[in-house]
Amino acid sequence: MSPRQDRGGPQAETSGGHATGDAFPGEVADLFYALCGRRRDVRGQFTGEPVDDAVLRRILGAAHAAPSVGMSQPWDFVLVRDRDTREAFREHVATERDTFARELSGEDAATFSKIKIEGILESTLSVVVTYDPDRGSPAVLGRHAIADAGLYSVCLAIQNLWLAATAEGLGVGWVSFYREPVLRELLGIPERVRPVAWLCLGPVTHLEQTPDLERHGWRTRLPLDAVVHAERYPDS
Repeated sequence: MSPRQDRGGPQAETSGGHATGDAFPGEVADLFYALCGRRRDVRGQFTGEPVDDAVLRRILGAAHAAPSVGMSQPWDFVLVRDRDTREAFREHVATERDTFARELSGEDAATFSKIKIEGILESTLSVVVTYDPDRGSPAVLGRHAIADAGLYSVCLAIQNLWLAATAEGLGVGWVSFYREPVLRELLGIPERVRPVAWLCLGPVTHLEQTPDLERHGWRTRLPLDAVVHAERYPDS
């Protein structure tokens, strides 16, 4: 997919003259749905080549354009390029991988042994996305009844980032084998702020047609009809 060279911001009109709020032309909508299906959690395909500053700025701008509860915008993006920092984090992740592997046996253990879980050193840089619950406090409109609404907002920003990176021909990998206190100490994150995601980011040789965990036989994607229900949650 070739990214468009002339990009506007979130309020820009499309080339077909449709302003924000109107339906996009069919071919644009088709590309968006294709983009959603093309996104992958990348591990082993990073090349380590540089990411253009303007491209990175666009990707972060897309993340920052995400909706947030009470327009609190509770996210921050820490760009990690330092090799020593990434090596220290990778060492911690390797320890956590071993911890998880010891819980497995039989076929699961054999399958997991073949799965690569991170591309921390192979990727160009990492983006650590955090959640600051004090952003917009004390009265965050819409959060009084659902305390985690701010955390959900950060996840929306991550998804925007991921789709934007995919549109730019880059790969993203979410590393989840870590303990939050370790990451907080490594990057000097305040106690009140929660690290939500360590994302590996950079150019890739290709994106796999099939997600890694499905390709390796760990899990398969459920059909849509299995998770769509009418009116009420189904009986257990």
